[in-house]
Amino acid sequence: MKKFFNIIACLTLVIGLAACNSEFLETSPTDEYSEDFVLSNIDNLEAALNGIHKSMVAQYLSRQNIGGYPSFQIAMDCLGEDLVFPAAGNGWWTNTGEVKWTATRNPDAYLTYYPWYLCYKWIGNANMILAYVDECAGPDGQKNMLKGQALTYRANSYFWLAQLYGDRYEKGGANSGLCVPIVTDPNEPKQPLSTLADVYAQIISDLETAIPLLSDKSNAYLSYTSKTDITGATAAGIRARVALVMQDWANAQKYADMAIGSGSAKLMNQEQYCDGFNDASNPEWMWGFEMIADQTLYFYGFMAYMSWNFNSSNIRGCPKCINSKLYDLIPETDVRKTLFDPTGTAWTMPTKSYTRYPYMNRKFAVADYTSSVADANYMRLGEMYLIAAEGAAKGGNEAAAQQYLYDLNKTRDDGYVKSTKTGADLLEEIYTYRRIELWGEGHRFLDLKRLNMALDRTGANHVAAVSSVLEIPANDERWKFAIPQDEIDANDLIDPNINK
Repeated sequence: MKKFFNIIACLTLVIGLAACNSEFLETSPTDEYSEDFVLSNIDNLEAALNGIHKSMVAQYLSRQNIGGYPSFQIAMDCLGEDLVFPAAGNGWWTNTGEVKWTATRNPDAYLTYYPWYLCYKWIGNANMILAYVDECAGPDGQKNMLKGQALTYRANSYFWLAQLYGDRYEKGGANSGLCVPIVTDPNEPKQPLSTLADVYAQIISDLETAIPLLSDKSNAYLSYTSKTDITGATAAGIRARVALVMQDWANAQKYADMAIGSGSAKLMNQEQYCDGFNDASNPEWMWGFEMIADQTLYFYGFMAYMSWNFNSSNIRGCPKCINSKLYDLIPETDVRKTLFDPTGTAWTMPTKSYTRYPYMNRKFAVADYTSSVADANYMRLGEMYLIAAEGAAKGGNEAAAQQYLYDLNKTRDDGYVKSTKTGADLLEEIYTYRRIELWGEGHRFLDLKRLNMALDRTGANHVAAVSSVLEIPANDERWKFAIPQDEIDANDLIDPNINK
């Protein structure tokens, strides 16, 4: 059967994945609930929100490497230079176009297809909640919680779409290039492409409405115990990310500061940094998904590709490595350096069947090598310090930037001395530590694009036969994803020649 979708098809309530709550799941199969049932009761509507949470880590399109939001994160680093595939492994991420850069301009490729498909699925479900929440009988606090989280999901989805399918945002420019359709009404899902400027305006509006709704300390419905739920700090963190891409330095620092000052998270210690990035109880995690211990992820989970010890053919044959040039930039006293083995011989592997390569990582680990189940991390506090540092440096407050960088790095490196660098040298230090701190967490392609930097894999441990492409100029058309052909075919409001 031909794969087919469009925005209209995606704008239906996710109830087949509905609830993380075990009681709801045990009542009856969730795909038996009608839309009318879900929208008739505020608690049922909250179960639908839980369905969005769950859908963030589900498998889609019968593809082994499409496991929701974590797949976005892997793809973004596959397209960068800091994540190294030392071998083709079993072909996932290498032969599927991400590492080799063969898919970003292909409107029929899964790489251009699934971010569109998933983001509009999340947007559609957020729109349904927002359209009906006020009609449901229930406490205002519960409604505000649902509105705030739905708005944040919608904004975050549009943010991904804008970064992938839009041009690089130019501060002070018109940003009038066509990007993606803006859909906010579930009854009017068919829309033309909007400009990049309009998409970012929608993102900002959603987030700035959501943040106060999710930051109301008097609202008992915001007393979450799970990091799966979106908090005011989470929404502020996304807003800080948006400001960074828009080169809005004051708001990048402001909203990162808001996330830091919320008290919802604190920087982890060095021992916790080496625990495998698999547990949402880590004090630094701000937003993620807490997996059920006995849930099965098979081979579509993040750890099935990024851990060093899960027993899969992809991991055994192709452990993920750090760029050797980046490794050399990590100070010897920095705990982050201990997460990579430059010799490929230092660690005892779970079984003899694992292949070793120099610079392989052990940043990501599963607790049980026979299972890929692990909590999924979407945002953590360390990133907020780096955003604040970059915003402060580019906004003219270099002393503040030096302090943010020190506050972060002193927790990772006992020997770190507060930077005295200024200007371009300070920015280079911030960029370098961003690469080190966030390695493998899904930021590099987007950072290169927003900074208008070229891809450069030369002079490092990239294998030309595996990576295929070692350099991409900053102005190359491949930095902008093609709009999926199925969407063009289904939506006559989109110019059929848009990708040409």
